[in-house]
Amino acid sequence: MSKFSFRLNHVAIAVPNLDEAIEWYSEVFNLTPLIPPITLDRSESPDNPIFTIYPPSCKWMRLALLGAGPEGPADLELFQFQDPTAEEECNFELQYRRGGYFHMALTVDDVDAVVEKIVNRGGRKVGLDMPCSKSHKAAYVTDKWGNVMEIMSASYSDIVAEVMEQYRQGNN
Repeated sequence: MSKFSFRLNHVAIAVPNLDEAIEWYSEVFNLTPLIPPITLDRSESPDNPIFTIYPPSCKWMRLALLGAGPEGPADLELFQFQDPTAEEECNFELQYRRGGYFHMALTVDDVDAVVEKIVNRGGRKVGLDMPCSKSHKAAYVTDKWGNVMEIMSASYSDIVAEVMEQYRQGNN
């Protein structure tokens, strides 16, 4: 492990259609399914440790594990809750105020190309591009189920360092 006390391991996203989401995230971000989708049914395996996390009302779900590879930034878990089903898809415009996580940020080589890929596959752009610094930008998008992502051209640390250097030089 590096000098940091953690490295992002994976992100979990609830989706209404697991098979569609596997295809979407695999195509857009070049993720690879690590194993075939799993169905977890509390009535068949009540002692499965996953059911200690979710309340008794969670009766069954499907789960997919997608990998970014050993050098990838993080892996992805996709959950399709079947009983009960999700109440609604994400709605950033209504839910941004609630506490907790509300977007994930990904660093990519070409923000515009990734945004175009997302939009062409049923996602949408949220607002205008965000100028992070003189040489970097970010764009907010949603996947086709409304989950918000910030697509960035450099790491957060690099962008902040560049902005601070610009301010020190008086080039805001």
